[in-house]
Amino acid sequence: MSIYIHVPFCRSKCFYCGFYSVASLSFKEAYLSALCREIGLRTNYLPRKEIRTLYFGGGTPSYLALADLEKIVEKLSGHYSFHPEAERTIEINPEDAGPDKLKGLRQLGFNRLSIGVQTFREDALKRINRTHTAKMAVESVENALKAGFSNVSIDLILGLPGCGPEDLERDLRRAVELPVTHLSVYMLSVDPGSVFEKQLAKGGFAGASDDLLAGYYQMAVQILQDNGFEHYEISNFARKQKYAVHNMNYWQQKPYIGFGPAAHSYDLTSRQWNIAHVKSYIESLNNNCLNFEREELNKVDLYNEYIMTSLRTMWGADLCLLENVYGIYWALQQGKVEDYIQKGLMRKERGKLMLTEGGWLLSDSVFSDLFVV
Repeated sequence: MSIYIHVPFCRSKCFYCGFYSVASLSFKEAYLSALCREIGLRTNYLPRKEIRTLYFGGGTPSYLALADLEKIVEKLSGHYSFHPEAERTIEINPEDAGPDKLKGLRQLGFNRLSIGVQTFREDALKRINRTHTAKMAVESVENALKAGFSNVSIDLILGLPGCGPEDLERDLRRAVELPVTHLSVYMLSVDPGSVFEKQLAKGGFAGASDDLLAGYYQMAVQILQDNGFEHYEISNFARKQKYAVHNMNYWQQKPYIGFGPAAHSYDLTSRQWNIAHVKSYIESLNNNCLNFEREELNKVDLYNEYIMTSLRTMWGADLCLLENVYGIYWALQQGKVEDYIQKGLMRKERGKLMLTEGGWLLSDSVFSDLFVV
């Protein structure tokens, strides 16, 4: 079982970001009170089992003061039992990764950091409205190790405006020089509600072509694998099997509960998501009401989700499970598999069906082709 905490506050909105966030702390105190109230109201959402992963995401969780984070952690500890070796991750921006803040995070029990680097190019950081410098990005990793964090992940974005293949190669080679255990590498997308979406509509922004992004992705895979990173999920790479356990729980369809505005939860038979509006979230919980939408999942939904989540990892889909649990749906689609194998996009190995590196590059179209609608 996993817990996700959504902290919706940021110093400023990154131009590529479509996640729910607000560039202000004006609702911070009311949010903290509402969040703690939600934690108390939803203790029976999932069976009482030990928590294996905790993830603070956003927004920018590290924008909160240590005292604010301590309040949330203490509330969770009062309602949940955590496994002694639970993975506890917090997303942190480089400008927040000073020695005192990192020491405080360790004292609060966090044992994994996800640092939002995105790029080491100063001009590119400015173009996407990041508030840190390349120097801060490098120092954040160094400070993390000094503070006792041995499990550190950084994010990079492929296809940022104004960045060519030489820039990407420099970013990747700088990243592998750092003592990080994990890298998440995302192709730039124009998310709904993002500044880039608005610029695109006005003709002020042109994203990289699909072919160019594919070339960037292949370069990233090659450089990271050459430097000891295992490509275990479409966008994720790990050294020494330091996988992102929290995200793996999502991909393995394990239950989780999400607290905070826009946070999602999953109980094996349904999904629900909180209202993506901090003021409405607070007002509802001030009245001890939960404000969310819910979707009951039928067998077709569960089959489609299994296809999407299992094939995005190097462990692939279990063929016995597909035949025994989702047989009626798999029978409609399995005839397509041999064609994908012939094209080099899939392979079968030890009872599993996996996408190849080339298949991952075309994963969206493969998934949709194997879905039942």
